[in-house]
Amino acid sequence: MSKIRFTRGQIHRLIELGAEPTELERDFETEAERDKEFNKIAENLARKNLKNIKDFLEQRRKPLVRVIEEKLRTTALRLGFSEVVTPIIIPRLFIKRMGIDEGDPLWKQVMLIDDKRALRPMLAPNLYVLMAKLSNIVRPVKIFEIGPCFRRETGGRYHLEEFTMFNMVELAPEGDPKERLLDYIDTIMRDIGLNYTISVEPSNVYGETLDVVVNGIEVASAAIGPKPIDANWGVREPWIGVGFGVERLAMLVGGYNSIARIAKSLSYLDGSTLSVIKLRW
Repeated sequence: MSKIRFTRGQIHRLIELGAEPTELERDFETEAERDKEFNKIAENLARKNLKNIKDFLEQRRKPLVRVIEEKLRTTALRLGFSEVVTPIIIPRLFIKRMGIDEGDPLWKQVMLIDDKRALRPMLAPNLYVLMAKLSNIVRPVKIFEIGPCFRRETGGRYHLEEFTMFNMVELAPEGDPKERLLDYIDTIMRDIGLNYTISVEPSNVYGETLDVVVNGIEVASAAIGPKPIDANWGVREPWIGVGFGVERLAMLVGGYNSIARIAKSLSYLDGSTLSVIKLRW
């Protein structure tokens, strides 16, 4: 006799409420037993979500993703990097300068505005422009940016179409570039409070990257130049850079099992579903 499990609708609701994956895989002898357990779990999770919303409004008042952003900014400034703010709308030409053309799978993820412009899928193009210009003034050039990026995504627990990136780059770094880059990464991750590993991965854009991995989830990708695409931007010196996904960091710090819970949303507030609130019209 086959075991009885939660219905698809029940699973959807429990996921929305933040149930752990192990709670979704339980077996029951009867439907009545299953429904009773579902109601119990759902009620407890609803109370937990509602309490977290109240705590946010009355005590924390700042989303975790903003707390992470501020930590990243503070660390970058302490390390001697200067913050820049660049356009969200970029020329389509910038995408091609990154080595991404119409035949590349990454091109399908680009959100095009018209035949000349796109929403930036990454911060790197604008930082390349500034690196080249600022190299005429100082050595080394150390800049960073925290801002929104956009990509067409097919979904998944760790992907968003609108997400926040933190990128820091250093042109003409002193000493051994790899050691310097790894030191920066270690400082950032210690300040955030997450243990990590480094994984060498192939990259369509950079050829090879050093990925920062936490619990099997990539939270950052780093590269060491020079790279072939540097010539497209007028960058002629060695460089190092790393880009962190801010929402992924917040998801892991907060202990959430889905990135949607801490993303920009009208359905969730700082990790809690707003569906537990009874609306009054």
